[in-house]
Amino acid sequence: MKEKILKYIDNNFPNLTSDVHLRFELGEPYENGTNERINQVVTRVTTLFEEVFKPDDFIYVYIKDWEVTEDIMFGKTTPEYVYDLLSNLNIEEEILFDIDEDYDDITGQTIEIKNEYKVKIVYSQLKSITYKEILEGIGNYEQGREPSIGQSVYFISTEKGIIFHMYDDRGCLIHSNEVEKLVHLYHKYNNWLVDYWRDYIDSIFKKS
Repeated sequence: MKEKILKYIDNNFPNLTSDVHLRFELGEPYENGTNERINQVVTRVTTLFEEVFKPDDFIYVYIKDWEVTEDIMFGKTTPEYVYDLLSNLNIEEEILFDIDEDYDDITGQTIEIKNEYKVKIVYSQLKSITYKEILEGIGNYEQGREPSIGQSVYFISTEKGIIFHMYDDRGCLIHSNEVEKLVHLYHKYNNWLVDYWRDYIDSIFKKS
């Protein structure tokens, strides 16, 4: 399972991104920490998610985990919560690396730094995945609420050619390699798009 999805990502969505994507605002204009913000976040992200995926769809849940149990900025988290939600499903694991570059003042050379992280992968029909709780947990993380999910979680459909990534309570990204697969979301939820990225998004979807 993991070999298949890792190869698919490398071939189709390097670094889990694509030029064709939509970025939606989830939390604004409500203040951090308010119930109004969390309620809007959960409503919007669930609505978008259920527009993209249906209960009978088979999808991958791809989790990047740096295994931090105590976050300097947000305090104590619930690091096992996402895995508790997926405990009824088979989870496969792989160790991967991000590469950062740093400048060595002594040698005057640029050096590469490998940052190890674990990838944990589930493959299942959506109706067997507690996606609403996962999305709400991601939304809770930077709001200091529990249970929260600090891992980076990607929902991937190889059949539809779509990656759905909620990065936190501020927003979510929906990636594809084909404009046609996302254009209905662009039109239907246009007022939810992040204004800062609107010019870029319009340049891709407005003519469609």
